[in-house]
Amino acid sequence: MKRKTNLALELTAIAVMAVVVCVLGLLQYRWTDEISAGEQDRLKSVLATSVRSFDQEFSYDFEHICESFEIDPEEPASTIKSRIIRQYASWLQTTSQANLLGGVMIWRPDGEDGSPLEVLDRHDRQFAKAPWPPEFGSLYPSLEKQFASLPTLMSGHAATYYPWTFYGDAPALVRPIFKITSEVGESDMEVRPIGFLIIQIDSKFVTGQYFPELVGHDFQPSGFRGAVRTASAPYQAVYLSDASFPISTLSPDAEIDLVKSAGEEAERRGHPSIAAQDPARGWELIAQHPAGSLEVAVARWRRENLAISLGLLAVLAASVALVFSVARKAERLGQFQMDFVAGISHELFTPLSVINSVVENLADGLADRPEKIQEYSDILRDQAGRTERLMEQVMLLASGRMDQPEITRQPIQIGGVVAQCLAASETVLRDAGFTWDKLIAEDLPPIVADPGMVASCIENLINNAMKYGSGNRWIAVRAHVYKPGSRDEL
Repeated sequence: MKRKTNLALELTAIAVMAVVVCVLGLLQYRWTDEISAGEQDRLKSVLATSVRSFDQEFSYDFEHICESFEIDPEEPASTIKSRIIRQYASWLQTTSQANLLGGVMIWRPDGEDGSPLEVLDRHDRQFAKAPWPPEFGSLYPSLEKQFASLPTLMSGHAATYYPWTFYGDAPALVRPIFKITSEVGESDMEVRPIGFLIIQIDSKFVTGQYFPELVGHDFQPSGFRGAVRTASAPYQAVYLSDASFPISTLSPDAEIDLVKSAGEEAERRGHPSIAAQDPARGWELIAQHPAGSLEVAVARWRRENLAISLGLLAVLAASVALVFSVARKAERLGQFQMDFVAGISHELFTPLSVINSVVENLADGLADRPEKIQEYSDILRDQAGRTERLMEQVMLLASGRMDQPEITRQPIQIGGVVAQCLAASETVLRDAGFTWDKLIAEDLPPIVADPGMVASCIENLINNAMKYGSGNRWIAVRAHVYKPGSRDEL
């Protein structure tokens, strides 16, 4: 009854633990979804902050260049060069990116000596005529076309806020230079375009240092990759933070038109805007997670965390199962120990009882004849040897050097073993007041068995008969051949 109760409790505990593990797994799955959503929102916020920081730094640097080189159309045209030189010196004192500017040039269609381009020597601080730089091969025809499209006359207000044009291929910032032609009134005047101011951007510095520093500062802490490309397909890379960056991706995690954003910043500050000459050739910042996209990264993170959580739950379940298994083994071990002690006690009881009875008979002087003394001596020797062999087997089994008791099978005469066992138990039977009958057939065949174990079995049968027999205190011991069928049994 107790074993059934314990089994029921163990099964109930296992069922409860299984339900708890399943509930924890379900809750972990839901919590992982919620945490994943929170992680995605966090990454989006971090990415938005990184993009905004990059855009603000880029817009400030480019808008600061444009603001520093604004030319007031109300000033005399003869002072344009000197004003630009002063503006350049002032810009150098206020900028932190002096290498961003690759050159300052003035282009006039009516330039003398057939060389309409004048370049500022940044060391001597003087303008000198120069041929068109090779990298400006596409800029010259664009300027001619833009100059031809300018109105011959425009108001001073319109000239003051005439936007800068960004040429991404050069790269360069270009803005018309105006000259006063007449006064319209107290509040305005008429001006006409006479050329262009060209601010060359050092492309090597931009791609080799400027963009890498911005990306490293704004994106590296968050783990995102950044790149700058042309604004429309077919996309061309301006800068890549990683050679494996998919520059032609149509779905980056974040994107922003840098030129447009810088123009909007200039307008907010009350200065002329900045616009790309060809919107498709403007510069666009894109950012993407190394995993391919932010969604893919969050999904991978979710799978990894879910796998770790379920793995821990599996370990917990395995640990619980192991605890129950160890408990069952401990229970079986305890039962085995009890059975072992009971078995050893039972095995030792017979020889010790026989030895005790023989010793008492010797002490009481019942062995008064030599043959009786010899009989008792043989009994003591046999039972002592049996006890010794039993203790040796117990010692070997306890030390782990013997998994099973040693069995020595050999042909034996069962009649002699039965007679010997009964003779060894006669003293005990007599002291307990028992009478017995012995009937051993003479034609018993030999059997193959372990003599000691057969003797132990017969003595156990005699002891059990003494313990659990009826009150008439009579025992019958018979050994004969039984033929229930074609096979003889003993």
